[in-house]
Amino acid sequence: MQRISGLTPEQERLYRHLLTTGPSSIPLLQEQFGDQVHEDLYELTVRGLVHGNPLMARRPSIAMKGVLTAQEAELQRVQTYVEELDQLYGNGHQPTDAAPVTVLTSRELVQQWYETLNATAEHEIMQLVTHPFLVLNPPEQTGASASPDLVNHPAKCRVICEWRVFQNQSAINGLHHSLDQGCEIRLADRLPHKLLIGDRRMAMTPSYPRDHDVSHMLLVHSGTLLDFLVQIFETEWERALPIQPDPGRFASLGVLDADEMVIVELLVGGAHVDRIASALKVHSRTVNRRLDELKRKAGVTTLFQLGAYASRHWMN
Repeated sequence: MQRISGLTPEQERLYRHLLTTGPSSIPLLQEQFGDQVHEDLYELTVRGLVHGNPLMARRPSIAMKGVLTAQEAELQRVQTYVEELDQLYGNGHQPTDAAPVTVLTSRELVQQWYETLNATAEHEIMQLVTHPFLVLNPPEQTGASASPDLVNHPAKCRVICEWRVFQNQSAINGLHHSLDQGCEIRLADRLPHKLLIGDRRMAMTPSYPRDHDVSHMLLVHSGTLLDFLVQIFETEWERALPIQPDPGRFASLGVLDADEMVIVELLVGGAHVDRIASALKVHSRTVNRRLDELKRKAGVTTLFQLGAYASRHWMN
């Protein structure tokens, strides 16, 4: 049971009694709690937890507002102190060379820096996720649910995914986790390369745009090259289409083909036919034809009915 700091168990019990029963007289309280009740009531009164005659408990959210404010201030002081120590750690653990890029030549190094960028980002994580989806977990941890996106981080998060990523269950699991953390996720037809940026001060990207080997990655440090990568992300972010933050959306999409997956996701997200056509790089007539096929598949006649059916059956 949680207790108020500084109160004895007897004082805590007396305070909870007054909270539960309401106003009470000192003689009655003395019968229940003994002669010590006078000193205990004095302590509770001094702390502003009880007041009045007959005595009654003050509403806790009011009585302990000062305590909460003091503890919040102490927490902020500790956070500031930890950030200062983190800065010292970061200054002492920079790569030994002065080059703008460090080549990571093993899967272990890639995993280590991936986790570091996620765990130390305080402001924002920016990520491009391309097909084929590559799992960065160490070999002994890989499995149906393994995904690099399962790394927690305290920062704001923006992720852009190629639509074909949704064909991979590990990617879907990671996207579920990212959504649970409050990440914004957008959909793109094709991205230039994989990319992870932490706080706009460090980034990871493959040596070659569509390299399947996760044991060779580039760690990009602050400077002109990193600024260029940030600009690439922001450009792709403006082009990408927002999707609704519903983790269930990514599940069980395998009943549709790849183009249908994109059409349904964008349709339910509120996109118009022309925008869906732009995402698929096809004519709007083609999208309308595919929508008619989806209506027949769902047994409905309107786009509204199709969206409702997709939300209930294809996305959950």
